[in-house]
Amino acid sequence: MHEAGVTERILEIVLEHAKEAHAQRVTDVYLEVGEESGIDTESVEMHWPLLSEGSVAEGSILHFSAKEDEPFSFRLTSIEVDEPETAAAS
Repeated sequence: MHEAGVTERILEIVLEHAKEAHAQRVTDVYLEVGEESGIDTESVEMHWPLLSEGSVAEGSILHFSAKEDEPFSFRLTSIEVDEPETAAAS
C-alpha cells in the first residue's frame, strides 16, 4: 500500500525534527497536499496511529491543507511539540 510508505516517511521526518528540538512529544503535524498528488489523506490518517505508536509522535494529530497552486505537491510544513523539560535553577 502506497500510503503506508508515505506515512512511514512522514514519521521519519517528524521524528528527525522532534529530536533536533529535544521534544518530549509531538502534538500536531501539518501537511500540504496538492489536489493531484495522488495521496489518500484518509489512508495516511489510518496508518499514522499504528506507525507512530511508541514514538514521541504517538497521539499526535495530522492536519492536512489543500495546496491549490501546486496540485502535485505533498509536503510537511510544520510540527508542534511539547517543550523539552529544563532543569530547575537552584
